[in-house]
Amino acid sequence: MNKAVKIVVIALGGLLVLFIALAVTLTLLFDPNDYKGEIVKLVKDKTGRELKIEGKLGWSFFPWIGIETGKLTLGNAPGFGPEPFARVDAAGASVKLLPLLRRDVVVDTVRLDGLKLNLARNAAGRSNWDDLVESSGPSKPAEQKKPAGGPALGAIGVNKIDIRNSDITWNDQKTGTRYAVRNLELKTGKILAGTPADVQLAFDLESGKPAVRSRVKLGARAGLDLGSQTLNVADLSLSLGDLSLHADLQGKKVFDAPAFNGAVEIASFNPRALLIKLGTSVETADKSALTKLALKSKFAATTENLELKDMVATLDDSRLSGTLAVRNFAQPSHRFDLTLDQIDLDRYFPPAAPAAAKIPAAAAVAPVELPLSTLRALALQGKLRIQKLKVMNLHSSDVTIQVSADRGLITLGPNLAKLYNGKYAGRTTLDARGKTPQLSLDESVSGVALALALKDALNFDKFTGTADLKAKLTAQGFDADQIKQTLNGNAAFTVNKGAIKGMDLKAMIDSIKGLQRDNVLQKLTELKPKSGDETPFTQLSGTAQVKNGVVHNDDLKVQSPGLVNVTGRGSANLPQETLDYRVTVEKYAVIISGPFSDLKYRVDASALIQEKVEQKKEKVERKLEQKLKDKLKFFK
Repeated sequence: MNKAVKIVVIALGGLLVLFIALAVTLTLLFDPNDYKGEIVKLVKDKTGRELKIEGKLGWSFFPWIGIETGKLTLGNAPGFGPEPFARVDAAGASVKLLPLLRRDVVVDTVRLDGLKLNLARNAAGRSNWDDLVESSGPSKPAEQKKPAGGPALGAIGVNKIDIRNSDITWNDQKTGTRYAVRNLELKTGKILAGTPADVQLAFDLESGKPAVRSRVKLGARAGLDLGSQTLNVADLSLSLGDLSLHADLQGKKVFDAPAFNGAVEIASFNPRALLIKLGTSVETADKSALTKLALKSKFAATTENLELKDMVATLDDSRLSGTLAVRNFAQPSHRFDLTLDQIDLDRYFPPAAPAAAKIPAAAAVAPVELPLSTLRALALQGKLRIQKLKVMNLHSSDVTIQVSADRGLITLGPNLAKLYNGKYAGRTTLDARGKTPQLSLDESVSGVALALALKDALNFDKFTGTADLKAKLTAQGFDADQIKQTLNGNAAFTVNKGAIKGMDLKAMIDSIKGLQRDNVLQKLTELKPKSGDETPFTQLSGTAQVKNGVVHNDDLKVQSPGLVNVTGRGSANLPQETLDYRVTVEKYAVIISGPFSDLKYRVDASALIQEKVEQKKEKVERKLEQKLKDKLKFFK
């Protein structure tokens, strides 16, 4: 028996020596460089591209089956210029021979040095790799095959991956954007199925005009189990400038139906400084805005969807929390339920132009149009609660905003808020699905302190009181000017216990009466209010009809101490920002007219003069009648 075993061992040893000798002989006698021409021709036939093999090809058979290359260059697609699609200075990989006999795959270092990959898309939207995909021909449905009877592969491992001195550029002529990854380096530890491996990636991100470079570093400990298709990434870190991201994630069915979940945290950093470093300038009304941003959230993701749960984000002095989800990345649908503690949106608007630098009306910039393509692609459903909000200098609290958008039909509401000691409720609908966008508003406020609201919103301090307002309006157009010009609908308003500042209506009427008594009323051309003038009232009410941006009111009623039967009628032209209004007290009328910013007050003297003429006419007629009666009496 021992003799038989000895014979078998000797025989196997002899075969091994013979195999080694054969491998060495093949390595010495066959030079792969002799087949460069055939390799170049094969690439040309399959892709239509020119392949240049400038360096030497080398191979080995024992104890590693490996191949190494020198410089390789693959030509670009037609129409994308003379720059090559890809170039490599050197590359190599090898597989250990003896473990293959056990169906184990042990790969030594996979090395790639000096990769230069130029990715591009032309103005028509065609990329410079489309032809490579098309040249492989249409894919055919995989045939159902029974598994082979032989044993499957055993362990698969890679000692390390080493990629260095590599550049990848992206030039998109369709959008005019250009990005580049420079000095890319990728290094890994030993990769073995089911065993975590260290991964280190670093590169310079180049963007902007002129180009600005920022170093990006990524590190992680990742484990992939091919059999169970599970991925585990721990201690993932990403840094870009002072931006630092940390995450942990787990993946399932990573090849068949990838699904990932985990947690991510972005430490507080200065986004304004980062954007400047990336070559993008940001101008805001408050220069201290956009200087602090942080995020912490759990997430779940697939190749189609993303959901952020238990999210907490801080921006400057604001804290946002809740959930956010994106469904179907190809045609995104967004869902959210968020709570914001406070925000001053005015801080983030562009700074206002200095008064001396404002553009003359004749050369005013065209109004901004609605982004129809964006609105028509928007799918959105969600609720946002804001504890304190400031926007366009208006202050509100306990705000609830509900948003629904379905491919061009956008609805805001029902929305609620506390507003200047009162309440707001409203619903706004924008229908951008047709040729011309249609706007519909159903808004109301109750118990609002009018002086505070007007002062903040318009820097207008001419009214005080507690206001109730209801309005139902429609409009259409592509920008704010068109919307104002097509505004139609109706409104009703009541203001209690207030005052109209800047005019003393009683003093004006008394002045008119005095001039009338002195018979010099025709000399009065303009009523000039004095500083501190105001007209107090217990109630001011009326309705309004809006037609093509012009607001008409015919039933104003004012209850004011010392005044009797105060009424008003007239119009306000919103597109032209002018007023033409008539306030009547008993038989006296004051006309208020001019631009909103410079109103003029004058008495309607023509009516009073006409009245005076009528009175004189009646007096003359009575005298004539009396004289006629006296003459008739004489003849009798």
